[in-house]
Amino acid sequence: AVPPKVVLKVFETNTLAPLRLCQALVPLMNAQGCIVNVSSGMGSLHDMGGSWPGYRISKAGLNALTRILAAELSTTGIRVNAVCPGWVRTSMGGSQATRSVEEGAETIVWAACLPADGQTGGFFRDKKAVPW
Repeated sequence: AVPPKVVLKVFETNTLAPLRLCQALVPLMNAQGCIVNVSSGMGSLHDMGGSWPGYRISKAGLNALTRILAAELSTTGIRVNAVCPGWVRTSMGGSQATRSVEEGAETIVWAACLPADGQTGGFFRDKKAVPW
């Protein structure tokens, strides 16, 4: 079993920190701004499996935050989406990961550059919508 302190620390990083950042920055954003939350397929309720409970819970929370903010900001012109970069070769992903940092960043950049009338409240991987 994972100690609750560990789950809380991961939740603090992956869910509460983005919430605090959005609360601080949204009032400073111009209409037609964009928020891209870097999530994970491991946070998808559609494909929820075992293992990594703290990480999964925290990314599911980030996905919920994305949907909530998209709804709250729907009349402001600020788009809010979440993306899954895939398994990326980083210090967390390790050297066996299947994607380079550049490949992992592609959908993040794509989501950040969506047009003003583009999707909001979506979850994307490889520039395609994926189930929450």
